Amino acid sequence: MPPAQTPASRADVVCEALRRAILDGVLQPGQPLVERELADMLGVSKTPVREALKQLRSTGLVEVVSFQGVRVRELDADYVGKLYAARASTEPSAVRLAVQRLGATEHAAAHTALQTAAECASRGDRTGMGIANRAFHRVLYTASDNGFLCDFLDRLQDLTAFAATTGWRLRATFEQEAAEHAAILAAVEQGDADLAERLAREHIEKAARTLSETLPDAGHEG
Repeated sequence: MPPAQTPASRADVVCEALRRAILDGVLQPGQPLVERELADMLGVSKTPVREALKQLRSTGLVEVVSFQGVRVRELDADYVGKLYAARASTEPSAVRLAVQRLGATEHAAAHTALQTAAECASRGDRTGMGIANRAFHRVLYTASDNGFLCDFLDRLQDLTAFAATTGWRLRATFEQEAAEHAAILAAVEQGDADLAERLAREHIEKAARTLSETLPDAGHEG
């Protein structure tokens, strides 16, 4: 029998370090990820690096390219457009279900996430801000208590954070997004399911348009 509580494995620690490096832009989109080089950089053997890369492949942050091996995923307008289309078709519905289920109620964890995002913004920590924003969205959609929707949206979390932080390095839109988050949360806490769903959809679609204007088209060189 495994112990009731187990410490994070070395692969998990390596995975989190690589995840942060990707979101921070230390590891750039399209950059090859060589197991030996990463192991030397992190002071570990190749085995936890190999396991960590498998985990990151499942989140979409890294990809396997024929004849090139593993690399940080490259983002282009088409790929991110499909990512945000998937969110726009599911997340607003989950938010609506959450409001219908709980009615007018306070979401303390959502306020905490927005406060964390604001603090990260004030010190220029865009990765921390992206992670806090993802926590905010997750508080709202998990309140739907629909495991199918939540599991699907959870799988998009890292890629969404990656797209957002990459976009912010090209065009800073986080202040506008913070205002949109506050409006969504106000509608949720007022128990207005129609408004919360509409604002959530508009927020996602606006972010998608901004990224499509900022990121290169598929096949763009340089």
